[in-house]
Amino acid sequence: MLTQAISSSYTPHRRHFGLLIVALMAVTTACVPVTLAPTTTSPPPADSATQSATTMTHTTGTATVRPTDPPQPTSASEPLVPPESVKAQVVEVVDGDTINVSIDSQEYAVRYIGVNAPETHHPEKGVEWMGPEATRANEDLVGGQTVYLEKDVSETDRYGRLLRYVYRPDGTFVNAALVRQGYAHASAYPPDVSRQEQLRDAQREARDAERGLWGPKVVEQASSSCDCSDNHYNCSDFSTQAEAQMCYDYCQALGRGDVHWLDDDCDGVACESLP
Repeated sequence: MLTQAISSSYTPHRRHFGLLIVALMAVTTACVPVTLAPTTTSPPPADSATQSATTMTHTTGTATVRPTDPPQPTSASEPLVPPESVKAQVVEVVDGDTINVSIDSQEYAVRYIGVNAPETHHPEKGVEWMGPEATRANEDLVGGQTVYLEKDVSETDRYGRLLRYVYRPDGTFVNAALVRQGYAHASAYPPDVSRQEQLRDAQREARDAERGLWGPKVVEQASSSCDCSDNHYNCSDFSTQAEAQMCYDYCQALGRGDVHWLDDDCDGVACESLP
């Protein structure tokens, strides 16, 4: 009887204790997904695309959402020119080797270093053969464009024009481009000769391809003014490098070689000291 009494007196308490355990288990089970889910609703920093993508991935639990990468600066946005060059705006193309530019609202005449194009405005020579074509080629390269000017040694020539190598923003070396296309000769004017080898390479390419000044017309014109039968001339017999070059090329075409000894350094360019 005593045992039954004790057992009976504890039965309600056991029932309540069992219910408490069941309730706690239910609560614990219900909290499992809560503890695994993100506990913060604060958005990621606005400038952190990577953090945003991570948060969105965990929240959805499905496919990864990747934001568009922010644009990165590329080398294409920077001009491909020598670092010490000066930016200028072309306001006029004078001829095949001269332009007028504006730098900080001041206008300057610029003579291309290391090249010599046929004349179009010379007071004595007038318009030389291929002169207009050379001017148009220069216009096509730089007319109305932004260019970059690189100095060699000299600041100006005897006429007060800036002596410069000229580049387009895409890196095109304008001096060499005119020579390579056959619209100008490579002419060395010491001490400004740092790019001369590059210009000579361009000239060899034009000559081998018979472009422009190196075409068949050269032979036709030279035949009336150049005697290749013997050594008759010195560089002092020519007024310009272009004239000496024409005679030199004519004799080469006839198979006489440099009969007049006009190319003393054997680089294919005659009388480089002439204007």
